[in-house]
Amino acid sequence: MPQNMDQGFVRDDRPKGTWQATGPQMNDMQAHRDVRYQLPNPIMQTFTVFKTQMSLFSKKKIVYILLFTAVLIPIIYNLIKDRMSFGNMTELSGNGMMGLMLFLFPLVLGLFTSFLCATLMPSEINERTAYMNMALPMSRSSFCLGKYLASMVITLGVFVFAYGMAMLTANLDYAYFDEGGLGRSFISLILAVLVYTSFSFAVGCFLKRGATIVSLLTLVAAIPGIQTYLFVEHHIDSAALALLPNLLPDMTCLGLGSRFAASPVGMINLMLGGGGNIIDVSEINIAVTAIIAIIWTVVFLALGIFAVSRREM
Repeated sequence: MPQNMDQGFVRDDRPKGTWQATGPQMNDMQAHRDVRYQLPNPIMQTFTVFKTQMSLFSKKKIVYILLFTAVLIPIIYNLIKDRMSFGNMTELSGNGMMGLMLFLFPLVLGLFTSFLCATLMPSEINERTAYMNMALPMSRSSFCLGKYLASMVITLGVFVFAYGMAMLTANLDYAYFDEGGLGRSFISLILAVLVYTSFSFAVGCFLKRGATIVSLLTLVAAIPGIQTYLFVEHHIDSAALALLPNLLPDMTCLGLGSRFAASPVGMINLMLGGGGNIIDVSEINIAVTAIIAIIWTVVFLALGIFAVSRREM
């Protein structure tokens, strides 16, 4: 190795910009003997997509609008509680007041999931970002699953926050809560989020345009309207109708003692004055309902992943 010591320092004449300049004396094969190249496993692929999508959701205005609305629950309740009589709308108890404060849950859940979950895959396709992601060493199943899990987690977090705000507000005037009713209602909320997010996500995987309106009309209007018609005109048993998981948001409110929810079912219940409710929560087997809801979620999620896997990019 030539070195020049005339000026009191060592001059290295080895070529710069190569591994040889770093000092080790080895050939190319030896230099790369410790390097392993492998694809991330499916779990890590899914987790990477999940983190990326959660970061994107942190910039969505609709998330912050709904969180801000939940913070307003105590303020709105205190403004109207002395000006309105709630006796015909709910049981005058901690649970009942929670159910009344959450009366918009069926409508808002349908709106939120339709705008958030149903637009995930169409926006990826229309904005061409899916084409860049699909070119990476990543399976389409992991890509879809990571997207769905992010939408489900953010939806669950938003509505659990609203549920907690309603409980704290009701606790200002009522010291007693029926723990059994709270438990059934909270389970219904979680299952409702699973059902609505999976259905909206699947619709978005099949449709490039119009997924939001199709998801919203189906969940909020079409299916509940048919169920209401069957109950009123054909006297279908309420317990049988309640097994359909799209009524889980209504069960979240009605299971707390409220007789009103922003849905066709809730309006019929209010008109019936508490007698002959479409959903009689006391007759519902929550375990059976949970199994049906989980099957619904898995089936629609699988259909969505299948649609994306078969799509030509």
